[in-house]
Amino acid sequence: MASPAALGSIEYAAETNFAEVSTAFATHRIPVIGMVDASGLTWAKEDSGRVEQFRQGGSPHVLMGQGGSFTTKIDLCGHGATTAGSPTLDAIETFLGLVIGNIALSSAASTTLTGGTAAVPTTTASGTFSAGGLCRVGVGGIAADTRGNGQFHAIGTHVTTTLTLLTALNGAATNGDVLFPAAMIYPSETPSVGLNGTVPGLRFRLLTANLQYACHGCYPTAVSFTGFNTGERPQITITWAVSRWDSVVATFPSAVASNQYNPAMVAAGSLFVADVGTSSRSGAARIYRNFSIDYTLGMVGLPGPGGVGIYQSIVGCRRTVDKIKVSWTEDADAATATPVLQGYGTGSTSKHVLWTGSVTAGSAIGIYMPKVCISSVGVQKMDGDINRISVEGMAYTGGTTTNDLTASAFRLGMA
Repeated sequence: MASPAALGSIEYAAETNFAEVSTAFATHRIPVIGMVDASGLTWAKEDSGRVEQFRQGGSPHVLMGQGGSFTTKIDLCGHGATTAGSPTLDAIETFLGLVIGNIALSSAASTTLTGGTAAVPTTTASGTFSAGGLCRVGVGGIAADTRGNGQFHAIGTHVTTTLTLLTALNGAATNGDVLFPAAMIYPSETPSVGLNGTVPGLRFRLLTANLQYACHGCYPTAVSFTGFNTGERPQITITWAVSRWDSVVATFPSAVASNQYNPAMVAAGSLFVADVGTSSRSGAARIYRNFSIDYTLGMVGLPGPGGVGIYQSIVGCRRTVDKIKVSWTEDADAATATPVLQGYGTGSTSKHVLWTGSVTAGSAIGIYMPKVCISSVGVQKMDGDINRISVEGMAYTGGTTTNDLTASAFRLGMA
């Protein structure tokens, strides 16, 4: 008897070998939004095309390859708990790291600031935060401290107790302001790892109250970020290609562990835009009306022999070039011959962009792009009966290429 379609769950595990034979799916049960939909899985059949002797003659179709896709949509819920103290990576963060490429904490532990300047505060701990990493400083919202304000900040270096920020605080820190580490999700930029780098396959089990499917050799082909406007709920939708699949009988409801955290709506954050190398927030804090990231994931499935399944044609996958576009809209300037956003477009100076979506401890998210080349010249338009102007830019590899983190074009922070 058919059961309600709203009932379901999705389990996953990382594969040691692409599309390997395994019935283990116990790494995590993904806290998906929406119904589990297996209708995108495919098993092709092809007309034999044989010559017949009668007008309606025909013969059985040929069974061909398996494939298809499915999607997972989840909240961008931050770390799920405060990162004060000594946080560990959450299962949801690990999952997202497999999609974008890398996952790491910017520091093994939080610390406090003891003074210094807005751009170069001093810390209690010595040299514990990673160059290129993201952090949160202080308290935001109603209790904002007028210094860090709970916003995300990008780190240039942390040498002894000197923390050099790429994006300065609003004001000089005072003794006791908390410096929170963040879980950072970022792509690889090193050619041997990023471009053409091997991507580990994942396996998923799609469970419903009726049929269940085991999907092997899965890899992400697309991501979509939504809900980045003020007052919205930030989410990510991931499309997964499937190399082979089977109908299975599994225990439902699933007993696999699942972390489920409510996100914070986008509010009390900020948008920092300045020339690369400029850390001051003076003139860099933009008052935006909407903000979006269009992330085109570069991923190619590799056809070939030697597949585990006899109907499997994809035997691996490789990362190619991701394309990352950022865009936002502001109210139009007062009458001037030099509108600010228009100047971004007509100029050739690269910007660095830091967006803080929410500042609620445990649910905060932020995104940093160290080099954005503006790809449009903004012209005033009517938007919601208000004169506004929009700008677009492409995020590229950062100027410091010491490692994948410092070089990464996109850094999603969760804290």
